[in-house]
Amino acid sequence: MAALAVAGVVGPGLAHYYLNGAGHPLVANVVFAVGYLGAAFLFWNGWLRHIDIGPA
Repeated sequence: MAALAVAGVVGPGLAHYYLNGAGHPLVANVVFAVGYLGAAFLFWNGWLRHIDIGPA
């Protein structure tokens, strides 16, 4: 899970940085948003969804 969290933040962040530097700011923003939200969804679906936090 830690690797997913790191890759989900660092990967889209680096892609955003390099695409922005290449002169593609809209594509950079889309790539960052999709990558970051995709990692958040995978983190939730793989770990947090299975935790029972309802009343005991």
